[in-house]
Amino acid sequence: MAINKQVLIYFVVLFAAIYQDFPLYNLIGEIGRSPIFLMAPLMLVYIFSNKRIGISIYAQHYIKYLLYLFLISLIFLVISYIHNDSFEVLDENIIVKTIKMSIYPIIILILYQFVYSYINNNFNNITNLFTATYLIQLFLTGYITLEIYFLKKATIFLPFLHSLPHKYWRVRLLTPEESWTGTILILFIFMPVFLVNYVKATKFFKTTTYIMSMYLFFSYVLVSESKGFLLLALLSILPLTFAYIKKNKYLRGLLYGLIIIFVIVGIFVGITLKEIILDQLTTSGTFGTRLSSVFTSVVVFGMSIIGVGWSGFVNYYPQVLEYILEHGYFDQFNLQEIRSYLSTTKALSTKSEFFDQLMYGGVFYLYFFYQFFIKRYLQLSKKQNLDVYFLRIPLAFMIMAGIVYITFHVKYELWFFLAMLDVFQQRLKTKEPDAA
Repeated sequence: MAINKQVLIYFVVLFAAIYQDFPLYNLIGEIGRSPIFLMAPLMLVYIFSNKRIGISIYAQHYIKYLLYLFLISLIFLVISYIHNDSFEVLDENIIVKTIKMSIYPIIILILYQFVYSYINNNFNNITNLFTATYLIQLFLTGYITLEIYFLKKATIFLPFLHSLPHKYWRVRLLTPEESWTGTILILFIFMPVFLVNYVKATKFFKTTTYIMSMYLFFSYVLVSESKGFLLLALLSILPLTFAYIKKNKYLRGLLYGLIIIFVIVGIFVGITLKEIILDQLTTSGTFGTRLSSVFTSVVVFGMSIIGVGWSGFVNYYPQVLEYILEHGYFDQFNLQEIRSYLSTTKALSTKSEFFDQLMYGGVFYLYFFYQFFIKRYLQLSKKQNLDVYFLRIPLAFMIMAGIVYITFHVKYELWFFLAMLDVFQQRLKTKEPDAA
């Protein structure tokens, strides 16, 4: 395994992408949660240093949607001012807040285009990407082992790596909370497996990659309290993995033995999820926040199916939410967290990428969602190459996670994966036939 400049660049970008609790957050706010923010100017330099800037069809959809959000946000700035006779909403200037919210998708676009261009330009040396991914997987394997060891101890595990150096009693890796870890782990469980097969690595790297992937999955499942992760493990990870094994001629002979393992894992995950839900249904703020905010999102969408942009979201989401809470629709749940959104624009969100964007972009987001995410998955599903399962599984997980329980604004590992996937989809198209 050779460590060269390309490996270092991939490694640094990947590490920055999974580091989502960077202490810079304490100085500049949410945008400082990841070092990607600091690296964006260098990425721009690289992008524009290319003689020809290739933009994929998926990036084009993203750019068009982003332009629409700027337009609709500008329109609702005017509408909000007319309604309120002021640009002040919850003690914050709505123009400033709109600009802040627009920075995230711009950085995402820069990262996406950088990764897409860099992988494309260096595809002849794609082994370097595998090497960097393997090293990140190795890092996560060691990190999660130590973190699990310190979970029940009073010792704070590496507090200087986090924005708030307090004791945290769940696995969170380099993120602020456990719910952020699912996409990172799933990506580095399955992406290295795809790459190790794609580059036809030696038996040693194949064996260790598979071992680390299984270790990451089972070690986390055993200690996870993330309801979203456990739910999606049942809905996406286990069924798709089982489908892969069923089609793999080498593993098919072990099918009945593996069925027993899958059933045991499924039952364990199901029981754990059930216990967590029953224990926290009315006491945890999670359910009250998710249900009331999603309902609010649908109401706002119904009021303006073309979306309200970032500016209208800041103005109308708290108003509609307050109305819903006042009428007691969700009084049986713990609403302490969601009520805090009525007095500040900080962390204002449904905690769901899909339902946030549904308010921002309305029906235009639904079109973008289909073209950018669903259509991509459908095209991958047509491939007969079995290794593509190791791309389909994290993609399915990420799509559903964005609907169920996370936002994507600083989930840069997801955007790295989508840009990488963009490149491989184009390459896989040129392979005829799609042999298993």
